[in-house]
Amino acid sequence: MAARLHRCTSLWGTSEWIAAAPGLRRFTDAVYRPRSSEAPWGLFAEGRRIDDGSADAGPAVAETIADGPFLYVGALATHYGHFLINTLPRFWPLAAWQGPPPRILCHGPGPCEGWAGLPFLAAILGRLGLDTADIVTFDRAVTVRDVMVPEPALIEQAAVHAVFADLCDTIGRPLWQDVAVNAVTRPLYLSKTRLRAGVAHVTNEAEIVAHLERRGVEIAFPETLAFADQVRLLSGRRVVMGTLGSAFHTAAFAAPGRRLVGLNWQHAVNANFALLDRVNGAQARYYHPHGTLYEEADGWHLAWTVADPRGVAETLLRRAEWLDRDEPDDAGFPADVRRRVLRPFRRR
Repeated sequence: MAARLHRCTSLWGTSEWIAAAPGLRRFTDAVYRPRSSEAPWGLFAEGRRIDDGSADAGPAVAETIADGPFLYVGALATHYGHFLINTLPRFWPLAAWQGPPPRILCHGPGPCEGWAGLPFLAAILGRLGLDTADIVTFDRAVTVRDVMVPEPALIEQAAVHAVFADLCDTIGRPLWQDVAVNAVTRPLYLSKTRLRAGVAHVTNEAEIVAHLERRGVEIAFPETLAFADQVRLLSGRRVVMGTLGSAFHTAAFAAPGRRLVGLNWQHAVNANFALLDRVNGAQARYYHPHGTLYEEADGWHLAWTVADPRGVAETLLRRAEWLDRDEPDDAGFPADVRRRVLRPFRRR
């Protein structure tokens, strides 16, 4: 018996589209102070912190000077999803950059030697003519000459500028332009069952995956694939399913118009997903399973359990079929209308 899935029709936040580019300031002399728990840190100019305008109450600056040009991107997030939402939006000037790109100035969580171990970072930088060696931090106060400070092109859970779509297209298009877009009609499911830690997961997702696999659905494990392979995979499939997470964000770099069907842990969808859907022009439908339970789990910020995993899998397939045929789903339809209007799922 199919489980009840409630269509998520509200957002946790907003998803405003802004045609104009964000602000971009250039400073000939700025003061970089490294991360510290004891003194103000950040990038300062004219006696104030550039990001928030707070007063500069830090120690005197040593006479150490670094010549640019630099592009300052704030704190560099090393988690893939957080990087896409919180760090990459400051890279937007590089989408139309002419000539040798500037070095990237940031505040990192640790030694930059470890950044080479982040495959997604190297892959994305490579599409912009950079590599991890072009990321710069300092372990002491430094006077920085010639640094550009962009406002973010995506504001978390609020708004996205059109130039961020240009940036994602610059990064992603060369990776999928030789792919036969939408050529694979077999549904794809992005599974988290091999992950052992993260933001959120379904505790009994393995049962959902097992039933989907028996029904002929292709199962992929994004963390086992290179960034470029994920972009190509999403571009070639007509419909992609999964639980909401960072893997869905990769659709922003794939061919436009991705069809996405996602399971959400609550009735409202984090607006970040809606923002990235606008970037890609995605057709996305998100659902919350009836009877969801919540619990604690080591390594996860949130763990949730669906009441009927087999029924959820079957209903998810039905929703994918409707989206593939550009049919409306049954959110708000009376039962007798559903029976007359909506055809049963056909296995491809």
